[in-house]
Amino acid sequence: MKNSLKQMMRTPVRTILFLGLTVLAAFLMTLGGSIWLKGSHTMAQYEDRFMTVGTVRQIPDSFEQTFLWNAETKDYEVRKNAQYSDYYTPEDLLFPGAAYIAEPEQRAFYISYQPEYVTVYKSQNPNRIERGALIAEFSPKEDCMPDESVLIQITKVIGGDPKLEGVVDYFCDHRNPNPEMLYKDKTYVAMLGNQGSYIHGKAYEEKMQSKNEVHIGLELVPFSLESDLLLPDGSQPEDVFRDGNQIFEVTDGFYETEAGRRILNLAQTEMVWRDCQPVTGTNQTSLLMPFYSGQAYICEGRDISEEEYADGSKVCLAPKTFMENNGLSLGDPVNVQLRYTDRKVNAGRKFWLDGSIGFYSGLVDTDGNPLDVFEAAAYTVVGIYDVTFSGTESIFDLGADELIVPMESIEARDGKNLVACGPMTDATTSFRIPNGGIDDFLKGWAAYGTDKLAVTFYDMGYSRLKEGIDNMKAVSLFLLAAGMILTLLLLFFFSHLFITKQAERTAIERSLGMRRAQCRWSVLSGFALLVLLGSVLGAAAGFRISGGISAANAGHTYYETTYTVGVTNAVNEIVVEDAAESGMPAASCALFIVAAGVGIAWVKMNRSLRREPMRLLSERAEE
Repeated sequence: MKNSLKQMMRTPVRTILFLGLTVLAAFLMTLGGSIWLKGSHTMAQYEDRFMTVGTVRQIPDSFEQTFLWNAETKDYEVRKNAQYSDYYTPEDLLFPGAAYIAEPEQRAFYISYQPEYVTVYKSQNPNRIERGALIAEFSPKEDCMPDESVLIQITKVIGGDPKLEGVVDYFCDHRNPNPEMLYKDKTYVAMLGNQGSYIHGKAYEEKMQSKNEVHIGLELVPFSLESDLLLPDGSQPEDVFRDGNQIFEVTDGFYETEAGRRILNLAQTEMVWRDCQPVTGTNQTSLLMPFYSGQAYICEGRDISEEEYADGSKVCLAPKTFMENNGLSLGDPVNVQLRYTDRKVNAGRKFWLDGSIGFYSGLVDTDGNPLDVFEAAAYTVVGIYDVTFSGTESIFDLGADELIVPMESIEARDGKNLVACGPMTDATTSFRIPNGGIDDFLKGWAAYGTDKLAVTFYDMGYSRLKEGIDNMKAVSLFLLAAGMILTLLLLFFFSHLFITKQAERTAIERSLGMRRAQCRWSVLSGFALLVLLGSVLGAAAGFRISGGISAANAGHTYYETTYTVGVTNAVNEIVVEDAAESGMPAASCALFIVAAGVGIAWVKMNRSLRREPMRLLSERAEE
C-alpha cells in the first residue's frame, strides 16, 4: 500500500481531484437516496390518515324575481329565487370509471317527535315565552287599518304558548297591499308570527318621542293557512288556502267551516317543533363534514361500522348534551318517531347548536289534517359524540340533539311527509374517493358530467403534500442519477490513469519476481483506499445535509390561495412529521462506490496482468 500511495502522491493534483470528485459523487448519491427514501416513508406513514371527500352543489338554471309588499316602505320588495328545471340525483354522479370508496349520497334529515325527551331548546329555555308562532283570537284596541303597526289584545290562544293569552302586542298585515279594516268590537283569528319586521308607523313615532329608553320590538304578522306539505317529487299540491285570506272574523259556527277546521288542526301542530329532534341518515360518518373536519368527534363508544351501515342496523350516534340532559348512557335505546322529512337543508339549518329552532308552519296535509308519525323505532346508542362550537355558523353545522343513523335503517326514505325539498347542496350531498384520485375524477367528470353540478374537494392537505413530496422525489432521483453517472465516469477515467497507465510498473515488478497477488495489492490498495475515503466522506456529508431537508414541509404553500382557481380545500389538515432518518442510503451509496471502484480497477488490473512483462517492456522501449 505504501508503494501505491507514493506512486499516487507523485501526481498530487490528480490524486486530490480524484478524491474530491469521489466525495462529490458519494454526496450526490447519498443526498438523492436519503431524500427519496424519506419522502417515500413519510408518505407511506401518513397515507391511511388522509381522506378525500367531495361535496356537490347544483347550480341554478335561472333566478326568478318575486315581489312582496312591504307595509313600512309602502312599496314592493324584489326578491330573487333560484329556479331549477329539474333536480339532479346522486345517480347522475355515477359515470364510467368513477372510483368511489363511498358513492354519492344526498341526505335528508327526519324530524322525530319525542315529547318525552329534554331537548337543548327546552333545557336552555324552560320559562321562555315563545312569540315566534301562535294561533290565536285577538281584538284591536281601536278601529284601525292594519297597514302599519297597531295594538291588539290576544284574547284566546288556540295553538302556541298559553302564556301569551291576554297580552297586548303590535300587529300589522304587513304583506297585504290592500288590508281590510279591523274593528275593536269584533274578534279575529289568524296564524301569527314574527317575520323580522319591526314596529313602524305612528306607533314607532310615539315610541321615539318618549324620553325613556326605547325598545323597538318586532310586530306580529298573519301567515297563510295553506299546507306546506310537498309531494314526494317536491312539487306543491293544490290547496284552496294558497294565496287566500289570512285573517278571519270569529262568528258563531266559524270553527265548523273549512277555514275554522283548518285553524284548529294547525293549532294541534303549532308547538310540536319544541319536542322534535333531528335524525340524519348517512352511509358513512366521514361524509358528514363536521365529522370529517374534526368539529364533531366521538368522545365515548365507537363509530357505526361498515356492516351496520350496509345492513341498516338500528344503531346510532347521539350527541353528548342530549345524553346528559336525558340521563342516558352508552348502549341505551333512543326512541324515534319520524313525523316530517326535510330534503332541502341539513339539520343544522333548522336546529341550531345554541338551542334556537327554525320552526315550520303549515304542518298539515292538503285536507287540513295533522301529519302522523310515519315510522317508529328504537335505536341503540353505540357512540356518543361532542361538537366543538366556535360560535360562528357554518352551512355544514350539525343540528342540536341530532342523531346519526344508517341511511338503510330508515325504511320510509321516499319523501314521506315532505315539508321541504331542494337540489343537492354542499351540506347535503357528498362522496369519498381514493386519495390522489381528484385529477382522475375530474377527467372522467369532464367527459361524462354536467356543468350544472359543481364539485368541491376536501383532502386534508393530501394533494399539496403529495405534489410537494413527488417534486422532491423527482429532484432526489436526479441527484441520485447524477451521482451514479459521475461515479462511473470518474472511476473509469481515474482507474485508467492510476492502473492502466501503471502497466509498465506492473511489468517491472513481475520481472523482479513479484506474484500477481502482490502486484494487485501494490497497485490497487492506494486506489481502493482513496475510493473508500472519498465515499465515506461524501456519504456522511450527504446524510447530514439530508437530515435538514423536510419532506413534511414540501407541500406547504407560502402564498395566499383563497382566490386561486382550482385549489382543493384542506379542511382538518393532517399535521405531518418527517419519517425517522435512516443511514441505509449512506451506507448503500458508500458500498456501491467502493464495490464499483474495486470492481472496475480489478478488471483493468487483470488486463494488465494477462500481458507478458517482457513483451510489454519491449513495446514501451520501441515507443
